[in-house]
This record gives sequence, C-alpha cells and structure tokens, in this order.
Amino acid sequence: MELNYEEEYKKQIKTNLLKVLDELKTSQMQVKIQNFADKFGYSYNDIEDKIRNDEIFRCVFSKDPSKQNLYQTLAATFIKSLPMVENFEILASGGKNAVYIENGKLFYGTDLINQAKEAKSIDFSWNVGKIKFYASHKYTKDSGGAQDNQYIDIQNYLKNTRDSNNKDTIFLAICDGRYYQQKDTKTGDETRIQRLKRLTDNKTSFVITINELMEFQKNVF
Repeated sequence: MELNYEEEYKKQIKTNLLKVLDELKTSQMQVKIQNFADKFGYSYNDIEDKIRNDEIFRCVFSKDPSKQNLYQTLAATFIKSLPMVENFEILASGGKNAVYIENGKLFYGTDLINQAKEAKSIDFSWNVGKIKFYASHKYTKDSGGAQDNQYIDIQNYLKNTRDSNNKDTIFLAICDGRYYQQKDTKTGDETRIQRLKRLTDNKTSFVITINELMEFQKNVF
C-alpha cells in the first residue's frame, strides 16, 4: 500500500472543478463572483456566464485542495486503513483537548492554559497491539518561510519526545514531500529528513515517511 499525494491532489482538483457550477448559488460563491466583477470592472452576470461556459476560467473559482486540509485527510485515511491499526484518532489542533509533548511528558490543552507551548499539538494517535502511537504529520512540497517553520516545528517536537518514559509508547514524525528529501541549507551535506532522524533516539521516537509506516509497524514486534 502506498499513498501518492500528488495524484490525490490532482483528483481533488478535478472534483473541486466539477463542484463550481453546483456552488454558483451559494452565498460564498456569489460574494466571490461579485468581488471579482468589481475588481476588474465587469458585471456579475458577465462573470457568472463566463464561469458556466469556460472551464479554464472556472478554475479561478475552484477551491484549492491544499487549503482544504487535504494532506492531513489523506494521511489519516491511509493510516486508518493499514493492517494492525486500531483506535485511530485525528487529535484536536488546539483547545482543551489538543495533545502536546513537552519535555518527554504528554499534556492536554487544559493542562497548559496560559503557558507558552514550545511544540505544536500532535496530529494523530492510534494503537498497534499494546503499543500507543502518536504522530506529527507534515506534507511539505516546496521551500519557503512557512515551510521552514514546519521544519522547525518537527525539530521541536522530536526534541520534546527524547526524554519520554511513557511505557509502550512510540512518537513518530511523518515527513512527506520533496522538501524533506532536499539538502538542509544549514548543514549542506545531508537531506532534511536525515537531519531530523539524528534528533531521534530510535527507541521511542522515529522519523519516517508515510509509505514506510506499514513496514515500520511490523518491525515493532
């Protein structure tokens, strides 16, 4: 089993494009059309007619899959479908039910109210037999400021997992996308995913790609 993010992204683009005509009468789409018409000096009806009759122009009003939490959804669906995975959960991204790892200890958001959180909340949890898995997931395609921040988030997450004494618990950083296969700009002699792997203890914390997960889980036992 393998997950191909790029293929799934293209499928979602086509799906979103087909939905545009069905969404023409929604208030959100009407606002979008009116704003576009006002910006470029056209009437609302001209823009609506163009959307109906020109598929290429329709793309302007189609939703971007990357802004629909697509990559997390794909990863969650993939992990849940794997053999041996039980009790899979998408964890809250914030608030009282969010789960964090700080200095080797797990906390809920309620435990950290009014405290600065060094690490971002954990994305997923599940069980394989008696072992509890927690995972931070990133799909990062290109380089840039926001992407570099995601890279830093993963480094902080891994640093916080190293002192964990949680019995039968494994912390994963699932790092997908070509960003992590490119050379680290600071070290220059290793890829970003190689650098991240050096931050783990390979006992309770690990860095893998999602397509390595099934084999990884088999080797846990």
